[in-house]
Amino acid sequence: MQTPEQAEFPAAIASLTPLSDWLCVRLSALPVDDEWRFAFDLAACEVATNIIRYALHEDNSRVFRVQFDFRGNDVCVVFSDAGDAFPQERLEAARRDRFCEMSPLLESGRGLMLILLSVDRFTVKRVAGENIATLEKKISV
Repeated sequence: MQTPEQAEFPAAIASLTPLSDWLCVRLSALPVDDEWRFAFDLAACEVATNIIRYALHEDNSRVFRVQFDFRGNDVCVVFSDAGDAFPQERLEAARRDRFCEMSPLLESGRGLMLILLSVDRFTVKRVAGENIATLEKKISV
């Protein structure tokens, strides 16, 4: 597999299925089991959902970009968008509370907790007016 590979998706909830399909093609070549794939796909779809809803406000005339890279035993997916800045305090709260009990109906922060529990590393930064969200997960060999 030649990496990195990139794709662009409109800021619409309907983009989650094409994103998942695109990611599935890239993950299918890796020596990982279904549980690993499910966790990574879940994290990626949660990141995309947050971008679509909160950064780009479901404006399908706007886009977000995704880059997939696999080097050694590390899988890395980087999302970028030119939407509203990501509130870092929400990520810090999710990091603090990720092992706490929460209501299944609670919307705020649950997706961030799922992301943190599904990957080895998750970062978000703002660079030159863009949000850059990075998921990293190691492959056990």
